[in-house]
Amino acid sequence: GSHKLGRIDGTSGKKVSDFLDRYPIEDATVVEAEPGDVVFFHYFTLHGSMPNRSEDVRKTVLVQMYAGSDRVEEGCQHPDERIALSGWNSRMTRQLANT
Repeated sequence: GSHKLGRIDGTSGKKVSDFLDRYPIEDATVVEAEPGDVVFFHYFTLHGSMPNRSEDVRKTVLVQMYAGSDRVEEGCQHPDERIALSGWNSRMTRQLANT
């Protein structure tokens, strides 16, 4: 799987213009999940989802496990880079969580 490629520079939480040229969506493995299903995968696995085009809200829960010695890398551009290590999304509100 793609996790065997190791870390791919420049892909942390952002779109890369030539990403789909390098890793065509046609080569992807589709994981069809039903409400209540749980999906586990290695954090190096290339992953994503298609846009939610329905009128329904798509809710997800993301749990990431890290070693106590893990640190945020310099230059990391992921928008939630510090949330994962601190364990709390300081921008989340009950109102947002319930939408």
